[in-house]
Amino acid sequence: MKSVILSAVFLITLSVFCLFVKTHTVERVDTLYRLTESLPTDLTRYESAPERYRSTADAIGDDWSDAVGYFSYVCGYNALNRADEAVWNLYAALESGDYPSAIAARYQLLDALRRMRELETVSLSSIF
Repeated sequence: MKSVILSAVFLITLSVFCLFVKTHTVERVDTLYRLTESLPTDLTRYESAPERYRSTADAIGDDWSDAVGYFSYVCGYNALNRADEAVWNLYAALESGDYPSAIAARYQLLDALRRMRELETVSLSSIF
């Protein structure tokens, strides 16, 4: 009977830990997603206020740098590498003033973050 109780306690502890990791990961991805989504898709908006969007790129880069160590433990490397490349492509494009490339990198990053989030949520597609 002791082993059944111990197994139940272990299962509950493991489930709570997994729920915490999932929730924390999704929150971090959502924060990055909202920052990235705030960037425009219109070239003239970039040209009218480049400093504003450079500061957003700095915030995305800082948040990504803080989160990437954690993500490396909980996300697959394919998704992680894809998002990492998109973050730094977006950052470099905004810093250099290459706004068409920034728009493309924005879409790549949004897609990469959407996929990371999908893999971390509990659904049949993330299990199978």
